[in-house]
Amino acid sequence: MSTASTSTLTPRAVLAECPLFARLNAAALDALAEQAELIEIPSGRALFSAGGPSDNIYIVATGRLCAVLQDGTIAGWISPLEPIGEIGALVEEARSASVHAVRDSVLVRIPSQHLYAVVGQFPGALIEITRVVIHRLRANQRVQRLDAQRRTRNFAVIPALPDADAVMVAHELAQTLSANCNTLLMDAATVDSALGGGTSDTRIDGGAANTRLVEYLNRAELQNDHLLYLANPNPDAWARRCMRQADRILLVVDAKTPAYVTAMIDELRRSGTRAPVDLVVIRPEGSGPGPVLNWMEFAGARAHYFVRRDSADDFASLTRQLIGRGIGLVLGGGGARGFAHIGLLRAMRELGIPVDATGGSSMGAFFAALAACGYDHHEMLHIARETYVNNNYLNDYLFPTIALIRGRKFVKRLHSIFDERVIEGLRKPFFCVSTNLTRGRQMVHDRGPLFMWVAASMAVPGVAPPVVYRGELLSDGGVINNLPTDVMQAQERGPIVASDVSNEGGLGAPGIEGPDPEGLFQLKGDAERPRLFSIIFRTATLTSESGTAQRAARADVYVRMPVNGIGMFDWKRLDEVVERGYRHAIEQLAAQRDKLLPG
Repeated sequence: MSTASTSTLTPRAVLAECPLFARLNAAALDALAEQAELIEIPSGRALFSAGGPSDNIYIVATGRLCAVLQDGTIAGWISPLEPIGEIGALVEEARSASVHAVRDSVLVRIPSQHLYAVVGQFPGALIEITRVVIHRLRANQRVQRLDAQRRTRNFAVIPALPDADAVMVAHELAQTLSANCNTLLMDAATVDSALGGGTSDTRIDGGAANTRLVEYLNRAELQNDHLLYLANPNPDAWARRCMRQADRILLVVDAKTPAYVTAMIDELRRSGTRAPVDLVVIRPEGSGPGPVLNWMEFAGARAHYFVRRDSADDFASLTRQLIGRGIGLVLGGGGARGFAHIGLLRAMRELGIPVDATGGSSMGAFFAALAACGYDHHEMLHIARETYVNNNYLNDYLFPTIALIRGRKFVKRLHSIFDERVIEGLRKPFFCVSTNLTRGRQMVHDRGPLFMWVAASMAVPGVAPPVVYRGELLSDGGVINNLPTDVMQAQERGPIVASDVSNEGGLGAPGIEGPDPEGLFQLKGDAERPRLFSIIFRTATLTSESGTAQRAARADVYVRMPVNGIGMFDWKRLDEVVERGYRHAIEQLAAQRDKLLPG
């Protein structure tokens, strides 16, 4: 950590733009700036550690930092003009999290004692600062997370191998980003043209040439919404700088290339950058995913994206997800009530609302998987009719020592629908959840055989046997998490649309006063009497349904489907439920479309 020498920034100017101090009068700002100084913190370097004294407050001038709790959880990303450590300084508490630089950053540092002196001299300043802090603490956490995702500004496009077409990827991204915001593609040629031949090869050593290049890049960042750094084909000084300047690193590979630790990946590992790494896989139509999991492991990537050359849709979806505008669709479980999801997907298509990633639980996992495979609502309706109405794949009954049905016929049907697809090979990101009965916790499935993990997510305890995996029992995801918005939110792709088909009223026996242990047998007709499967499912998912409100709060658009009166196994009401879902979704989504799509 060193004092910054860049001439394009001043502490006073940064303080005046920071929301924490923007409402202070000129005299208070001048006083605060007297002992404020600019410091540089290199990519990967820790600013401070949890438990340390709150002896300074910081403001990000350029760059990006990350706050990490003591258990390793990422508490948040810190972008330009955001403060660091202000609450600890005001209440004189130890640091609650560790903070490190995601990329090369410049901060304004203010000693806490100096802040106390200024608010003592200007009491009104304390009121203004406190007002901002309280407003931030009261702000909706979901909105704050989404806003933080959208502050990602700098991307580095890095070829894993010299023949990986990172140039094509960078130019396609620049084109799609430029449609809605100012974007500059920054490569070695651009730098050399502006500052003189060979400047891009300047070493990161703190010398005068390095300072001149850093000032140029800082000016470019201030003048644009996004910078796309394009690395040279081989690891060199410019590639290292691209890695250190990035909020997010996109490692480009070709699906047909065998995975190994390339020279560029080795350089990435040694760079010390803390920026998240994503894998961009160039994958022609009709080809397999290649060794995508191996590439991810070698590169330490947290996510992967498939793109086809000249596919505007692929790059539009990739761009949306990178800048926090990708739309994640989460579908809940509920047996036949889940047919309403087909209507929702029809409504989204008609309203021009794209689906960039899908996830679900139980029946929601089934339809989310179909969406991730590329099926449209017409094809889903046909598959649902063949699976649940025209055929009965749930009638291989057993003497109930483990479950009411063996489940073999239904699993074979899922296998015939999804074939040998693996989750990591789907064009669209997908996950589903199951319940680990052995450990009593949620399992998230984002890789492996698609049909098998969808089967696990749909295995209602008591109805179908759990899936055995590594000696443990996995059953219906709805038992523990019937609407997994938390899983989608953790992927940080953008706003979430959640479709809930759980039963609002639950089961009942209207007209029976009781207490009567045989009261259900007095109800007349199957339409009124709760059935065995419904009772089992309701019992199994009570814990999950108790958290529905919390999971709904994580969604940017929450659609509670009108499925009252639809039983868990009312398969023959398919068309009715789809139509109900469509009409309701059209009404709900049309009113909230602007929340999902940029203006």
